[in-house]
Formats: sequence, structure tokens, C-alpha cells
Amino acid sequence: MNFFAQQDKARRQTRLLIFLFLLAVIAIVAAVDMVVLTLVANLDANNGQTAAAVLPWAGENIGLLTLTSLGTAGLIGLASLFRIAGLSAGGGKLARSLGGTQVAADTQDPLRRRLHNVVEEMAIASGVPVPEIYVLEQEQGLNAFAAGFTPSDAAIAVTRGSLETFSRNELQGVIAHEFSHILNGDMRLNMRLMGVLFGILVISIIGRTILRNMRQTRFRSSRSKDNGSGIAAVMLIGLALAVIGYLGLFCARLIKAGVSRQREYLADASAVQFTRQTDGIAGALKKIGYGASSIIVDSDGEEVSHMLFANGLRSYLNLYATHPPIEQRIRALEADFDAEFYLRDAVKQVADHEQAPENQGGAKEESDAQDRLNRLMQAVLILTPGAVSDSIGNPNDTHIQHAAELRRLIPPQIYRATRSAGGAPLLMLALLLDPDKMIRQRQLKQISASFAPERLSLIEQIHATLIELGPQFRLPLMELAFPALKQRPREQIDTLVDLINTLIETDGHVDTFEYLLSRALWSLLKDAQRPQRVTTKLRTRLASSVNELHRLFSVVARLGHREDHDAARDAYQIGMLALLPNSVEWPSYDPPQDWTLRMDQALDTLDSLPPMIKEELVKALTVTISHDGRITVSEAELLRAVCIILHCPLPPFVLDTVAEL
Repeated sequence: MNFFAQQDKARRQTRLLIFLFLLAVIAIVAAVDMVVLTLVANLDANNGQTAAAVLPWAGENIGLLTLTSLGTAGLIGLASLFRIAGLSAGGGKLARSLGGTQVAADTQDPLRRRLHNVVEEMAIASGVPVPEIYVLEQEQGLNAFAAGFTPSDAAIAVTRGSLETFSRNELQGVIAHEFSHILNGDMRLNMRLMGVLFGILVISIIGRTILRNMRQTRFRSSRSKDNGSGIAAVMLIGLALAVIGYLGLFCARLIKAGVSRQREYLADASAVQFTRQTDGIAGALKKIGYGASSIIVDSDGEEVSHMLFANGLRSYLNLYATHPPIEQRIRALEADFDAEFYLRDAVKQVADHEQAPENQGGAKEESDAQDRLNRLMQAVLILTPGAVSDSIGNPNDTHIQHAAELRRLIPPQIYRATRSAGGAPLLMLALLLDPDKMIRQRQLKQISASFAPERLSLIEQIHATLIELGPQFRLPLMELAFPALKQRPREQIDTLVDLINTLIETDGHVDTFEYLLSRALWSLLKDAQRPQRVTTKLRTRLASSVNELHRLFSVVARLGHREDHDAARDAYQIGMLALLPNSVEWPSYDPPQDWTLRMDQALDTLDSLPPMIKEELVKALTVTISHDGRITVSEAELLRAVCIILHCPLPPFVLDTVAEL
């Protein structure tokens, strides 16, 4: 699956959604206007005028109809914006509203620990922060969903039934399916769909409220001598609004179903691509289709139905279904699937817990994993631009295995720190401590202004352990610690970011990892704090971004060839030539003085480029970095840092997926 193509498709579907929403709003406005005209006709008839006078009245009172139209459209639009704004708190808030309980990072429950491990492994393999994890405790149906606007504010929720019924392979397939929604832009699209539906539904809510209140009023009026004709007219209006609202909802459901179905096929296929086996996700679908239910009993299940792994509502019309039929999804994965044979001969277990310890491989397995990691750090990698761009948003089973090995080799003290709100900031600071003792003491003095002495001692202990681990753990540790970091108050986050920048500047030199950590962490935290921020396309053509490209490629070329000016110049030129046509002129190579400032200026603008252009940009960057025929681990991490800031999640480089020199 091409990440950039799917991102582009999601954007186009968002524009289509907006267009169809506007059509639905126009239809609803027209229907409300008709209700107003009908009411006028009824009132005029009671005054001795004929209904035929309505049309002339409409022409004479166009201002009132215009006001009615604008009021109706404004009400729908404001309701949608209100709902979307309410969802901006992140996917976790939505999960909690559905009865979700967050899985504690230090949980001792075997099933929850298994879920936590699977999600962490998938996040590290994908190159994105670990999402918040929830269990819908009251839901026995087999289902799951991912919610949020960006990977930084994402949450993954599974039902209690899924937790208890799916095997580890099946759970991994379901989680991979949900990660596909996160990576391919579906999650953001689904959140916007929720806002659209609420806006259209508000007309129905108003109508039902009027009917409920007027029913009580009419009962009281019937016991008096008051004329109830006015009450009847208001009730008629309420009934009409309720019908109009449900007609609008009907149209919106059709839109939702049309958008959701095709994305589900893609997510299923992506799950197979991620895990390199069909047994997991196909097994989960078989349990749902031929043994258990996926129905969500929560009253808000309607609102999130399009986000679920499988149908969460009973749908008697296939037209309404937000997901393709289960058998069709299974056949797309296993062409020779025979439902009758499965029902007759398959051995079905209601609960396949697989509660064996996660680390049952023993010392030899850990030794082999450590050996592979050591070889990776000593290797010189040969990567092609196409291979790098193809891997973005597309982790595979090798990446997942690599992530599992990394997580398993993290010492308990460090692992606990990633999961702790108090330990995560200490870990980030420890990552930035300098190997030089004198510089490190100056850094610790700066830290002492914000942390107690016992915290300083803990930071030093963590630093000593990190040195023994090696640099291959640094970026995964940031991804693991991110959920704990983003939960801290805004003021504490700002203080931490400022302190990180201060530590980096202590020695007067910024290396690649220091920039990676500070800039990538800041970018992720910004997304988490403002998940709905809209990136305006300032530039839609690369030719209009020459200055920014010049800054970026100059820096990347220089960092990859620090001691060879000519090689850096050649790398810069070949990268720019790969990206821009010969007819486009660009500035000559200029060794950057303040390279971090240049990078920030360039990336802030280039992040607004459309997905398909970003793909060409990543390919050209790979050409620049690999100009000398090889990519060091430091250069690979620089490329990953740039991709994080450009919102192009690049999986970690592993020996099984690259060519060694």
C-alpha cells in the first residue's frame, strides 16, 4: 500500500464529504423553507385567505425566507463545528465517552498486558507514538476502533469481548487493521464524519424536543377553553423538522457507508501486509461472522459505527452497512474460504487467551536479538529511494519483530520510566546528557533548577543505563514515553521543552540526534495539543518552494559529508536535480551556518505540501543522503527525523529489509 496515495485519497474523500454535506444542508434548508411556507398557508387560510396566496407572499417576503435559510444552515454548521471541537480533546475522550477504561501502563492483568505489548510493538514498528489504549468494559461484542485526528492524539479501544476471545495473532491482526486507519488518514476522516452527522441530526433533535413539549402543552390546553389550533401548528412544525432531520440523517448514513466500506478492505489488506500472514485478521473475522457478535450496545454506538472494526449495529438494509459483509472480507484475504466447511469442521474456542508469558524465548533469544541490534549499528546500509518511500506507513512483520526485540531488551528501570508520568521527562533529559563529564555536570546544574536532587540522581542512573543500551534504543524510547509525556499539564510540557533546548545548547554544538529528539518531540506534542490544526497548502508545486528546498538539502548534504565540501556540494546538486526539472533554477550549495534554524524554516513550510509531492521529496532526500553509496545509522536517523516532522512515519531500519555493504 502506498502511504502517500492513501493520504491523498483520504484528502480527496474529505473534500467529497464536504461537498455532499453541503448538498444535504441545501436539501434540509429547502425543506425547512417549505415548512415555513406551509405554516404561512395554514395561518392565512385560518384568516380567510386561500393557500394560493402563499407564492406571492413568498416573493414579497423573500427576506424572511432568506433569514430562515441562513438560520437553518448556520445552525447545522455551528452544530457540526461544536461537535468536532468537542472531539478535539483527542481519541481518548471519545473512548471514555463510550465507557472505555484506559489500560494502565503497569497493568498486571495478563490480557491487558498482552494488548499493551501488541500496541507498543506496532507503534515502534510504524514509527509513530504509542496511542492511548482502552478497553470497553461493558461491551461483549468483538470489536475495536481507532480514534483521533493525528497519530499524536490517537487512541485504540477494544471491547472486553475482543480482549477475552481473540488469540494473540488475531488481536495483532485487529490492531494492525486499526493502525492502518491511523496511518492512511482514515481516522481523521472518520472524526469529521462524526461532526457532519451531528450537524444534520440537530434538526431532528429540535423537532423531537418540540413534539415532546407540545404534547404536554396540548394536554393541559385540552382541559381549558383555549384554542389549540396554534399548538397543533407548532406540533406539525416539530413533526416536520423531525422528519426532515431523519431524511438528512439517512443521506448522511449513505455517505458514511460509502466512504467507510472501501477503506475497510484497504485496512484488512494493510493488516496482512504489516503482519505478513492472514491467519490473524482472517481468524478474527471468522469468529465475528460465524460464532460471536460484533454489536455495540452503547447508545452512542450509532455515532461511531463507521469507525469500528466490524459492524457495530444491526443493519437490515445492506445499503446502510458501514462495513462490507464479513464473508466478502474473509474471501478478500482467503480466496478459497468455505464458510460451510469452516462451520462444520473448524475447532472453535470461545476464548483463546494465550496467556503464556511474553518473554518465553529465554536467554538465547535475547542474545540473538542483541546480536542483530549490534550488527545493525555497525552496518553501513544501502537503501534505494523507492524502498524508503514504499516503507513509509507500511511496516511489515520484520519491523514488528524488531520492535518486539527492542521492547524486550529494554531494562525494567528504563521501561518503567517510559510508562510513568514522572519518569518519562527524566528519561528525555537523560537521553540528552553528554558523555563528557564536565559538560554533563553543567547540564545537571541546569536541570537542578527544575528538579529535586533525588531526581538528578535518577537521571544520572538512567543515563548510565542508556549508554550500555546503545543509540538504537533512543527513538523507540521517545515513542514509548510519549503517552506519559503528553498527559502532563501544558505548563510542565513547555518547561520540559525549554529545558531540552537548554541542554542541547550547553556544549555549543547540536548533533543529529539532539535535533531529532527536540524537534520531533516538539512536533508531536504540538499535534497532540492542537490535533485539529489545519495545514494550509501554502505551496502545491515544488517549483514554488525552491528556497525551502535549498535550505533543507544544503543541511542534509552537509550533515552527511561534514569533512568533504565537494562531496556535500555534489550530494546537494544530485538531490535537487532528482526533485526538480532541469528548467528550474535553484541556489548554489551554501554550507549552512545555523543549520537547525534553516531546517526549522524549511520543514515548517514543506510540511504543507500535498502527499504525492512529499513522496518525491522523500525519494530525493534519500538520493542526497546515499550519494556516497551508503547510509550510516546517524544519516538514517536524520532521515527518520525529517520524515516525522513532515508527518511521514518511517519505520526503523532493520537488517532484514536493507542491503548490507
